Amino acid sequence: MKNALPYLLTLAILLLSIEIGTAQETKNLDNLYKVTDTIDGQERVTYYLNKASYEKLKSIKDKNIAALKEKQRLYESDQRTGLANQIKEIDERLENNPNYTQEMAQRDKESTAALYAERINKYNELIDAQIAFEKVSMSLSNGEGSEVIASFEDGVEIAIKNQKKKSKKVIKTTSGLTLAFGYNFINGDNLGINDFSYGNNNLFSIGVHWKRALNESQTIRLLYGIDYQTQGTELNGNRAFTINNPDNTQIERLSFNADKAKFRQDQLVFPVSIEFSGTDRRDYEDGRVRYTDYRKFKFGLGGYAGFNTSSRMKYKFESEGENVKQTTINAFDNNVLLYGVDAYIGVGDFSLFGRMALNDIFKEGSVDGQYVAFGIRWHM
Repeated sequence: MKNALPYLLTLAILLLSIEIGTAQETKNLDNLYKVTDTIDGQERVTYYLNKASYEKLKSIKDKNIAALKEKQRLYESDQRTGLANQIKEIDERLENNPNYTQEMAQRDKESTAALYAERINKYNELIDAQIAFEKVSMSLSNGEGSEVIASFEDGVEIAIKNQKKKSKKVIKTTSGLTLAFGYNFINGDNLGINDFSYGNNNLFSIGVHWKRALNESQTIRLLYGIDYQTQGTELNGNRAFTINNPDNTQIERLSFNADKAKFRQDQLVFPVSIEFSGTDRRDYEDGRVRYTDYRKFKFGLGGYAGFNTSSRMKYKFESEGENVKQTTINAFDNNVLLYGVDAYIGVGDFSLFGRMALNDIFKEGSVDGQYVAFGIRWHM
């Protein structure tokens, strides 16, 4: 018994220490805010610094879950609208195509409906998993730039970190490619369309453009961009622009029979137009409304400005039984700056355009004339 006494004293001291520690811990927890939740059938007890901290954390969590449910609802609405449009297209195909049978249409409808249903189911599974994680997560975002983090070191501590909310940017500007082909001639004193051949007078243009909506329904837009264009003209009657005097470009009849005598200028232009078009209203099941200008009539009015980058005269003729090609580059007294007016009318991306220059091609004392062009243009 004497030998067992030290062990009994040690055990008693150990039990007393545990009891004191438990009492101290209970005392600390009594000062905290206790919440009992049931998640997936399991009871969970959580302590917060105070009721205000709990309510803030719960408010943030509720907002996040509500946002996820709204996201889920919007996606399903979009998919149902898309399915309705697909079914409508199948019905139109059945009505307009005699080779498309009722059985084929029914099969396509069933496969399309199954595809949309699978999309909705998979997306619902994803959102449900995110909601389940949100319920047990202790690191939350309130959607307004604040992050709440709960940690359990030396009791319970709630840390709130504020961050500035980033505003969403509403994109009102779209961009695309511009491509144009046209017929081109020079109009001026003693010059008109009948003075030029019809096969070798052309305009080609390629560039990029931007469209910016000017009203809510996007029926009025500002169209602007940058284009590289080349304008070629060939006089009929074996005539050409000559430069016997570099400061005086004139039209003269050639002393030889030319197979080709074409004047060409390469230019960089910056067009700007106001475009008007119709729009279609598209209603979704959840009440949202969208507008589209697909296949809608449009027209535009505007102008352009730019500068000439090069001028050249190309000759092709036969001399002493040999084919000769000759090119004269940048030896003309042309004006560098150019500007003019432009108008177009069309449907969707396609339009017919007319363009008239207001600047003289050559400087004073030379041939008086301005470019006139018309053709087809794509804004893609």
